[in-house]
Amino acid sequence: MTDIEEQMVTNTQVGDGIRLTNTPVHFAAGGGATTIGDFTFDPAGFGAYISALTTGEDPGRLVFVEHSAEPWGMWECHPAGDEMVIVISGVAEFIQEVDGAVVRTRATAGQAILNPAGVWHTADVEEPFDAIYLTPCPGTNHRSR
Repeated sequence: MTDIEEQMVTNTQVGDGIRLTNTPVHFAAGGGATTIGDFTFDPAGFGAYISALTTGEDPGRLVFVEHSAEPWGMWECHPAGDEMVIVISGVAEFIQEVDGAVVRTRATAGQAILNPAGVWHTADVEEPFDAIYLTPCPGTNHRSR
């Protein structure tokens, strides 16, 4: 059993609510949800998550909250599926490369943006923002901004 498998709790909620800033939830295509305790938001943590809970046929979605105080330092692209980002506080400007054009979308609390599969995207910060991410992690690529 891997470290991440030991940290998983499936379909159980006891005590306080899930703090998505440090305990993301994986949603599988079949509808199951799995919380991941002590998750590390670094390449090793994402790699362990991808190995333990996703497949080529079912990339699922990792749901988490992240705070952004500075413009993102990189572009990213999710080939395994569409990503939804829901801003819950602050103001972000999301930037996508769509068919060779740069598309900018301003989002405030309660607004969302969809990053289609395979579309490179990044973000600038108008006001530090918190967002809920529903991300298909397998195969995610990064490049410098």
